[in-house]
Order: sequence, then C-alpha cells, then structure tokens
Amino acid sequence: MTSDPLQSEPLEIRIRHVRAVDAPSIAEIMNARHVNLGTQRFPYHPDTSIASRIADDPAKFKLVAEMGGRIAGYGELETWPDRPRLRHGAEIDMVATHPDFRGFGIGAALLGEMIDLADRWLQVSRLQLFVWDGNARAIALYERFGFVTEGRLRKFVFVDGQYRDAFIMARLLQDAR
Repeated sequence: MTSDPLQSEPLEIRIRHVRAVDAPSIAEIMNARHVNLGTQRFPYHPDTSIASRIADDPAKFKLVAEMGGRIAGYGELETWPDRPRLRHGAEIDMVATHPDFRGFGIGAALLGEMIDLADRWLQVSRLQLFVWDGNARAIALYERFGFVTEGRLRKFVFVDGQYRDAFIMARLLQDAR
C-alpha cells in the first residue's frame, strides 16, 4: 500500500491480467513520453494497435496495476515455450507506469508480481530484460529485485534523436534465493 498526498486513506495496488476494455488506459500509458523514451516503440500508438498488443497470447503474461479504480501501470512477461533450448528463460518485456502514478510503487508491484509468476509458477530459472543507458531509476529498481548487468549493447536503440546503449540485465533463480 502507498499513500497519495491528496487522499486521506492509503491506496492499494491491485495486479490483474489485462482485459480488452483496458486498451484506452494502456494507450495513455504507452503514449506517455517517459514510456516512449524507455521502450523500442514509437510514440502515438492508436488504440487499435494497443488492442492487438494486449490480445491473449499464450507465451506472454500481460498484467495491469490498478490503484484507486484506475489503470496505473502495465507489464509484460514473455516466455518462450516454442523454443526448447530457451524454455527455462523469460523476459520482462515491459514495465510502464501512467504519468499520474509515477513514484507510487507501481513499477515495483508489477515487477514483483512478474518475478513471482516466473519463480513460483513458470519454472523460469533465468529472467532477463533490456534497459537503456541513462535510465537510472529503472536500473535501480531492477537491481533492487536482484537483476545484475550482464553486458552493454552499444548504440542499440534510436531514441529521441540519438543512438543509445542498452544493458542486458538478468536475474538467475539460483542467485536470487
């Protein structure tokens, strides 16, 4: 639980599977500048592309965080069931917060739930993600959850008019316990 300074009672973060009706709220999140700067996606996602993105996919677990009756964040955990040599792994493909809910622990709640899903239900022993150089806030969050930097990918992504390096970070189940 966390407190909003404008609220008299603490607000609870609730994590659940995404629903088709969430598409407009997810579009708000995906179109936020801070989200676009931290992903490989272009700005201005139409609701139709968001609807197809959140459609059911047996290899991806798509979660939303709700707070105060609103969609406050979105996360994706991608597995590789059709790749026998990689089945032990998964990737955190997205951790994104609505601009109105930054700093309330939404990203940590989503990340924690995806890690729990990977560790306790999916038999994932290697969980990885990519993060851009300069995204200190995200890197600190990932490190807090046991992710370590494994390498740097130079000039990996073109963001906001320049090429940026990326880090690949991973969390191995054996190291996390």
